[in-house]
Parts: sequence; C-alpha cells; structure tokens
Amino acid sequence: MHDTITVSEIMVTDVVTATPDTTASRAATLLRDEGVSSVVVVRDGAPIGIVTEGDFLTHLCERTDLGSVELTDVLSAPLETISPETTIIDAVGVLQENGLEHLPVVEREAGDSDAHGDLVGILTTTELSYYVPHLAHRTGGLEAERPRQRVRTDTQYERDDWTFEYRAENESTVDVGDVARFSKVLSESDVEAFAEISGDTNRLHLDAAYAAETRFGERIVHGVLANGLISAALARLPGLTIYLSQESSFLAPVPIDDRVTAVCEVVDDLGRSKYRIETTVTDGDDTTVLEGDAVVLIDELPPEATAEDEQVTVD
Repeated sequence: MHDTITVSEIMVTDVVTATPDTTASRAATLLRDEGVSSVVVVRDGAPIGIVTEGDFLTHLCERTDLGSVELTDVLSAPLETISPETTIIDAVGVLQENGLEHLPVVEREAGDSDAHGDLVGILTTTELSYYVPHLAHRTGGLEAERPRQRVRTDTQYERDDWTFEYRAENESTVDVGDVARFSKVLSESDVEAFAEISGDTNRLHLDAAYAAETRFGERIVHGVLANGLISAALARLPGLTIYLSQESSFLAPVPIDDRVTAVCEVVDDLGRSKYRIETTVTDGDDTTVLEGDAVVLIDELPPEATAEDEQVTVD
C-alpha cells in the first residue's frame, strides 16, 4: 500500500546542513560527529547542493587541501529534490532514475521553481529500505517470447476460473529464465475466509463503512493473501517446490473482487537444487501491487503412483 504513504511520513527532519563557504574538512567532521551520510548545502534556507560520504570516498579522498576548500567548489549540483507529498514509490523511482541515495525534501510555495523552496527534511535509501527493501529490484524479461509448456505438477486440483502459464525451454526442469504466472480473482469470500483462518480480522478488510474512512476509501484484500498467489505460481513449477525464504514489498492496495496475477521468474541457480525467484504481483489494471524475491528448493516429485491412487473431486 506504499502508493498512499508519502515522503513526509518517513523522512528525516533533523537534516545536517552547512553553508556554501563551509570547508570540506568541516563537512567531513559533521558526517563523522553527527553519524550521517550526507550534508546538505543551503543558502538562505534553500538547498543548493549536497556532499555525501561517497564524495569523500571517491573524488575527495586524495585531496590534501580540504581545510581550505569550500563546499561551493565540491558539492554535487544541480540538486535533485522532492516534495513532502511525493509518494515513497515515486521517490524510489527518482532515486533509481538518477542513481542517487539521498533526496532532500523541499517545501515549495506556489510559483516557486524546482530550484527553490525551503528544506524540510531528507529521504535516503536507509529510510526507504524499511518500507521498500527491494530498491534495486526490477523484474525484467517477463514478456520474452518463449515456448509455453504443459507441466506435470503436484497440485491436488485446479479451478476453471484460475489461469496458469509457464514459459520454459524444458518442461521437466527448472532453469534460469523460466517464468510462471498464476491468476485468480480475490473475492469477498476469499477475504472473509482468510480473515477467519488467519485471525486477521482487521476491519479494513471486512467493514465497508469503516474502510471508507481510511486512506484507502474502501475495503482491500489482506496483503499476505495477495502474496499467497506467489506460492500458487511456484507450486506449479516442475518438481516439488519448497519455500526457503520470501521477501516482499507491498506497493499498492488490492480492491476486493479484482483479478490478481503473480509472476515468478527464475533469475539465479544457487546450486544444490536451489533457485532465486523474482516475484511480482499485479492487479487488474496491471499495476504492480507487490514485488520481491524468494529462494526455493526444487525436489523431485514423489512417485506418480501415489497421486494416482487417490482421485479428488471438487465441486
């Protein structure tokens, strides 16, 4: 649900700053003494540049004149800034697009240009990592045209309103580049059943009047329930899939009765039948609502006779 969380809710407001005539040596001392990774350079309350630990580790570490060099000569500019109302998902996009780790937060008055405004905070990858651990995560190559295979799995049953697709070079093994998709509608009955089974009876998921007064404006699906579709996709890989770990970032809410699709791409062969899987869940509008990665162990299926001995009928 990160598209509803704004920068103002997680930014650091106690920003370490310095004026343009501060020496680089003094800035380095501030970094050390304040335990921060950047100093924002301000003039009349407005940020004009930034000096980071990375600057000292790269192009300043060999200089012997830091006691006389002013920050105006070494700061990084022009400065990329964001507003307090920016969502943290948009902030992640700015960081990734510009290859940054620090974003000063600026409050602008109407008519101010992007270069003006008062410094009110700073957002770094450290704060964002608590909410979006996969800052570097970008699932790619999922639309590559690869043969669709009919795969032998160990699922007990399927339903007509579920859809599954598997793209692989070999239907009998798991390899890097394989992609599995599983899709279903997450209905009101699904949400109510999950609440009963899990004990998560948060009124946000169950009470329409209550949910209407929240930031979401309506009932939404449990995040963990949407995450469960990843397990469903992995269960249909060739072999017996065993979860070893899963890390997920919840990016947007899922409305009830929306069709949700989990996409799992094998990105690393870790050896000894272990694989790293990049995982994405999208809603009916193809908005990414969840992303992360998993590590799984793929065992051989039990003898087929075991499954053939029992026939299961599902109404």
